[in-house]
Amino acid sequence: MEKTFCFLFDSRSIILPVTPERATWEQGINIESINISAVGDVYRPGKSRRHRGQIEGIFPANAYSWVNPSASLDPYYYINLFADAMKRKAIGRYVVGGTEINAQVIIEGLSYEERDGSGDVYYTLSIAEWVDLEAVTVSGPDVSWTGNGTQNTGQPAETPPEQYIVVAGDMLSVICRRYYGNGSSRYYEALAKYNGIENPHLIYPGDTIQIPPESELFGGT
Repeated sequence: MEKTFCFLFDSRSIILPVTPERATWEQGINIESINISAVGDVYRPGKSRRHRGQIEGIFPANAYSWVNPSASLDPYYYINLFADAMKRKAIGRYVVGGTEINAQVIIEGLSYEERDGSGDVYYTLSIAEWVDLEAVTVSGPDVSWTGNGTQNTGQPAETPPEQYIVVAGDMLSVICRRYYGNGSSRYYEALAKYNGIENPHLIYPGDTIQIPPESELFGGT
């Protein structure tokens, strides 16, 4: 099945006119190096590493059989759209239909060239995953205190749900992937139920989503 590559900026949808050969997305963690005098270098897992990569393809000037029927045959129509998004530092959503690729990104770079006199433009689009820093919270110590000021170490303090404010282009599956590392229907349907959202595929900018610990999301199961 041919995949659809789509970018959403504000209220504008940009569907690539020709499906690129590859749909690549990188996930990983950074490795921290600690030098211990008696042991030497010790390596330990660090924080998550965000995607940063390129999309290569063609903006056609001719109605080839493999071009999206609804596509513009003006290559510079697409060049100008992406150049404008880059200039405005716009935050968009990058979606590849039929895959798990669905994330907020920024356009980091755009290069292009005409090669053969056909008018077709070959491009390389550089994108980087964007993360809302306002959604990142720092948890306090996992301890509770008794009324007389002494520390109660018998039970850890209850962790309150985090709060996330929905922005344009957000989806519950993407929010679940960000907070729980899993964007499957089991997770986003549970998050919708937790927040009293009737349709898990329908959320609006400005909505406040409660993000509970994973154990609480599934009712301790």
